[in-house]
Amino acid sequence: MRIYLALVLMLISVVAAASEDFDKRVAIAKALENTPQGQAYVRVLYGAIGDYVQKTMFRCFPSDKKADTERFTLVADILANGKAARVQVQPETEMSGCFRAGFSSAPFPELPGYAKGGSLPIFINVKIIH
Repeated sequence: MRIYLALVLMLISVVAAASEDFDKRVAIAKALENTPQGQAYVRVLYGAIGDYVQKTMFRCFPSDKKADTERFTLVADILANGKAARVQVQPETEMSGCFRAGFSSAPFPELPGYAKGGSLPIFINVKIIH
């Protein structure tokens, strides 16, 4: 019984750490986006990936199926090579996971000059409306 309890407590601490990491990454991305430079880059970003993201949404959340979540948040690091890394969604459902996978392949624009360390965290709050 003690071994079982210890394993459960370890699992809870791992899940809590993953959630804390997600929340910290979202907070950093929000802070960067809320600057004048961040707002300018958001316009460039969505100009580059907007159509791709819209098609991904329609594919992952078809209008003839009930959505398995009403809203979710995505956080990702955009790399200097135009790829996305550490793409996460919360809550992770079949449909939000589909969006995460599709988003990972979007054609991201060049990073802005203020990006540090060759990457830039971004986030998206998604609300599903049918």
